[in-house]
Amino acid sequence: SETVTLGTSPAVALLLGGLLEMPGIILALGFDRVMARRPTIVVILVTLTTCVLTFGYGGSYKRERSFEYLMVHVSYAGYKCFGITMNVVIYQYAAEVYPVSCRVTGSGLSIGAGRIGAMLSPLAYEWTTEFCGTWTVFFNILACFLILDAVLVAFLPFETHGQALKESMDDSRETDPPHRCLELAQQCGNCA
Repeated sequence: SETVTLGTSPAVALLLGGLLEMPGIILALGFDRVMARRPTIVVILVTLTTCVLTFGYGGSYKRERSFEYLMVHVSYAGYKCFGITMNVVIYQYAAEVYPVSCRVTGSGLSIGAGRIGAMLSPLAYEWTTEFCGTWTVFFNILACFLILDAVLVAFLPFETHGQALKESMDDSRETDPPHRCLELAQQCGNCA
């Protein structure tokens, strides 16, 4: 069976992963200052895709090749850093996109769905590795899902950065693009 090691014990690798998340939190604060939510999420997803593919490529070679060994470390650091950045931005977006009347429920549902995915991911890794005989297939599938997510995020109808939070669904209907288009169409129909 193939394995990838960071050259340390699992405990040190876990500690290193936790420390690498700290710059990601600061990075999320920086993204909040300069970019809207949806473009930020797309940039992070593309970066995570690069990290996942690089990790899979670098980890598939033996340790004697120093460039690939470096790729494993850099992509691991990038994945840990940008992964937590993604969590912060997504949780913020989920809290802002729902009106007050259902904000807690909507945010909780979003976070809960993410937790279920986090619980199922190790099982998917093990099943994929057992079925395909190599661990790199899992990372290629993960990269495909990240790209799909980036495409879908680009089509989200709401941008919450710098917007006033909605108090109810009626408030959101006034400014949401689909509802605004319907209102304009109805007004044009009344003018004729």
